[in-house]
Parts: sequence; C-alpha cells; structure tokens
Amino acid sequence: RYDDEALVSVLASPFVGVSNDALVLLRRAATRRPLFVGLERGLPPGLHDRDEQLFKAFRQRFDRLAAAAERLPLEQLCERIVSEHDYDLAVLAQWDGRRRYANLRKLARLARSYEELRGPDIEGFVRFVRDQDAAGARETEAVAEEEGSDAIRLLTIHAAKGLEFKVVVVADAGRERFSGSRDEILALPDGRFGFSVADPATGKRIAAFDYEVVKEVERAADEEERRRLYYVAMTRAIDRLIVSGSIDQERSADASTPIGWVLSRLDASELAEAGEAPVVLDRDGAQVIVRVDRGRPAPPQQPAPAPVAAEEPVAEAGQLALFAGLEDIGAPPPAPHLPELVPIPAPPLHRVRRLSFSSLAEFERCSYRYYVRRVAGLKETGARSAIPGQTGLAATEIGDAVHVLLEHVDLRSPRLPDDVPAQVRARYPGATDDELERIRSLAAAYCESPLARRIAELPDPAPERPFAFEHDGVLLHGRLDVLSLAGPEAVVLDYKTNILDGADPAEVIEGDYRLQRLVYALACLRAGAERVEVVYQFLEAPDAPVSRVFARDELPALEAELSVAIARINAGEFRPRPSEMACSGCPALDVVCAGLRLRDSEPAFA
Repeated sequence: RYDDEALVSVLASPFVGVSNDALVLLRRAATRRPLFVGLERGLPPGLHDRDEQLFKAFRQRFDRLAAAAERLPLEQLCERIVSEHDYDLAVLAQWDGRRRYANLRKLARLARSYEELRGPDIEGFVRFVRDQDAAGARETEAVAEEEGSDAIRLLTIHAAKGLEFKVVVVADAGRERFSGSRDEILALPDGRFGFSVADPATGKRIAAFDYEVVKEVERAADEEERRRLYYVAMTRAIDRLIVSGSIDQERSADASTPIGWVLSRLDASELAEAGEAPVVLDRDGAQVIVRVDRGRPAPPQQPAPAPVAAEEPVAEAGQLALFAGLEDIGAPPPAPHLPELVPIPAPPLHRVRRLSFSSLAEFERCSYRYYVRRVAGLKETGARSAIPGQTGLAATEIGDAVHVLLEHVDLRSPRLPDDVPAQVRARYPGATDDELERIRSLAAAYCESPLARRIAELPDPAPERPFAFEHDGVLLHGRLDVLSLAGPEAVVLDYKTNILDGADPAEVIEGDYRLQRLVYALACLRAGAERVEVVYQFLEAPDAPVSRVFARDELPALEAELSVAIARINAGEFRPRPSEMACSGCPALDVVCAGLRLRDSEPAFA
C-alpha cells in the first residue's frame, strides 16, 4: 500500500478510474509521506462527487481483500481482485478483450504454480514477477481459447507455464544434451572465478584459479534448470502424459537427457526383457506405460535391376487438343503499375511528455544542454569541476540556498532569521564565509526591497505554489516562488540570483526566461485569472524588477507560442548556445562540447 507507483497505477487504471485531479489532491493531502496516508487520514478535501465515491469503494474493497489475503490462496486472491473491481468486464470490453482476459487467467495460474513451490507469499510473488521482467524473461501472450478446447497446440515450455491440458506430449526428449561451457572466463555470484589461458609453447588451453570448479558448478546449475523446465512441461497434463525420446541406454551420455531422467527414476529394469508389447510399470500407486521401439539393423541391399529400354510414348489426344482451333489472342495485357513504396519515416529523436519550468528554461538557454541532461540522462558535474578554476559552491547551489531561505520568510513581514549561516551549512557544509555572506546579502536584498513591501500588501501571498497543466499532450509542471491569486488578479514573483555583470535585466529575461514567463502566465490564466502580472527580481539589482502583464485575450497567442517551443523540442533542434551560466555544471563541457570557445570559432552559435 505504500508503493506510490503501484498505488497510482491501480487508482488511474480501470480498477478504480479516479481522475488526474483526484490524484493531485491525494498527493497534496499526503504531503511528503506515501500516497496511501492521504486515504488513511480521510478523503482529501475538494474531491468531485464521482472521485469521492470511487475512493470510498476502493478503500472498502482493499481492506476486505487485505483481510482475506491471509487465508485465500494466491490464485483465488487474483480472481477475487479481478471480479470485485469488475476488471474482467473492463478488459473484455476492449477490442482484444479475449486475449487480455486470457492473460489475467494465466497470471492467476502462475500465482498458483508459485504458491506450490514457495508458499502463499504475496510480496514474494510480486517480487518474482518483477525480477522476471527485469531479467528479460517475459511471458508469452496467453491463448484466448480455454485449455479444454478441441484443438492441438504446439507450445514451448515457457509458453505452457500456468496452463493445463488433458493430454500433454513432451516430444524429442532424448535430444537435448549439455554441451559444456566454452567461455574462457567464468565467474559465480559468490566471488569464485576462473579462466583458461593458452600455453605459449603448445597452444593447449590450461585452467587457472577455480576454472574447473566454476565450470562444474555452472554445469550443475544448467542441469538443474533443464530439469526444472521439463518438470514444468511434464506437470501440465491432467489425464495423460506422453514423453517421447530416442536414446542409447548403453551410452552414459544419454542418461542426462530428459527421457534418460525419466527411465532412471522409474528404475525400469523390466525393459531389458521386454519385447515389442507395451510394459506397464506400477510405481507408488501410479501406472506408467512404456513402449520400446528398439533399433533394427538395416536390411541388406539388393542388386539394382538392369535398366529396361523405355517405350516410345504414343501420342494421345489430350485435353490441350480442345484448344487447338482457337485463334492466337496474343500476349496478355501488361501488369498494372503499382505505386512506389513510401519510405518509413525515421522515429523522432525525442518525444517530450513532461516539461518542468526549469527544463523549459534550460532548453531556451541552451538546447544542447537540455539534450545532454533531459534526453541523454547525464548528470550535472560537481560544483568544483563545473568551470575550470572555480572553487566553492556552484552558482546553482548558491541560488538554491537563497531560495530555501526566502521560502521560509514571512511574506507579510519579510525578515531574515538570525541563524542564516547554520541553515545554509546544514544544506551545504562546504560553504565558505564569503559565500555565506553573499547568500545572506542576496536574501536580504529581497526583504529590504520596495517589491517585498508591495508583496506584503497583496491578498494571500503564498510561497512555493505548485502548478501543472497539459498542452499539446505535454504535462507542464513546476513551482512559483510567490503567488498571489485573488479573484481575477494574479501576481507571480520569481527570484533570480544570476550575476548580471552589467547586463540589462529586461534583456536577460527576454533572452533566457521568455518561455518560463509564458508558462507562469498560462498556469494562472488557466486557473481562472483574468489578468496576470509576472515579476522577475534579480537580487543583485533588487530595485529594478522586470514586470509584464498578461490579459486573458492573449491566451491563444501564448498557447501558440508554447506549441512552437514544444514542436522545436520534438523536432530535435538541439544546438549549443554557450554562455557562462549555460556551461556551468554542463556534463558535456570539454567532453563533446567546447563550451565558451565555440563563441569565438562558430559565429552561428553566438
């Protein structure tokens, strides 16, 4: 219940079917704890009536199933989960519902097979399924017909797991033999390893370390795995099992084949005197019929008869004579011209599904850094290796420390706490005295600014307000440093700790944060505001805030501009735009990107 990913998968699926808004409210009610805590404390406030009913029904069913799980077998528990949520009806309503429902039945049978081997361990069964998926051992799709249908099926052993049939034939059980590992290096999970090397004098391979021991352990493990697979195959039969194989009982190597295992377990000494008739063996109350078809010597070859001269065939009036009187109609008409095959378009390099305001600003600042971090998945470099010669905290870390301080400042009466160094060092122990002073001065710049006094007079200013909305199939999300939303008016404040170095704040915002400002405005307009003022304050110049007002009639133009930006990301337009801020901490710097040196060599990147 405290696995958030699993819980959201169930709540959003046809098992429950709550809305996305309900999931957001549940996340807010649970604060920083697992999502299920939001249900344990009571239903989240602000739910729609339908979502409230779905949450109540889910909680009742979950508690009932959790109590029944202590006494029900795993197979019955799976069936109860499906039936009590009407999930079988939801699955059968799909266009391929029969196949989907057959997969549900197969999952229940796999649970039964697991319980037979490991016991009624729900957590263990879930872990087993996840481990199989992680190892790539995916189950094949279940057949849509029932096992008892009147049909003959050819299945691999893996595909037959979880299924049962009245009659099962395990064919070719005398062919599979262990060929031995040919790897030069062998290793076991317990740390033992070995390898074979070639003698430079003779060229013969010589075992080193525990090579032979490890090789024998792997051979025994492979042997055990093959026996387990054939055990699965031979336990699929309900009424009758037929195992067929061809071996030479005088050869010791054939004893390791599946049919050899069966004969050794049966201890079928009666077969030595058996003839062509079947032999019935009685073993532990079970009757086993063994039919032996022994190899026979090939009959002697007879001399080939002398060739006989073939007689000349007599021409007879055949069916073709019926067409002899027809006129020659000439060659058949030419075949129709088929259209040219259209080449299949190449898949997109990147298809964005989620965008945070920081990732959008990062794409606007340097699209190549966006690609390296958000698509390739590389992490930022350490603070000391971000820019050559830089020591101490990185610019992003200083900005984070300032934001954390301002997050806890009372917006109605802005004043810094007395223990600023202790709070900063609790988050960044390596901060120097100069960096502490810079962080304190930047945070104090807001508290002492005219903008702070204006924010204090706004209705209900709140720090760190989250937002999320969907546009063109992309979920945009983030947090606003300060938001005041009262009726039709909204004010958004965003602090910036950038080093301006003489640059005009308005030009910096227009060049690096235009899309971010657009997203802020869209979030408030979609929340019901008629007029949104987005204010950026560079704490290095607190008395020169950059403000812009957006009205509701600008909504179509803002959405069109955001669509263009999303289309650029999906089109894969990832080009470097080097700058000191964009290159700071970039994992591609001096690896695949020259960074600031590109501005001198490539004017197109400037």
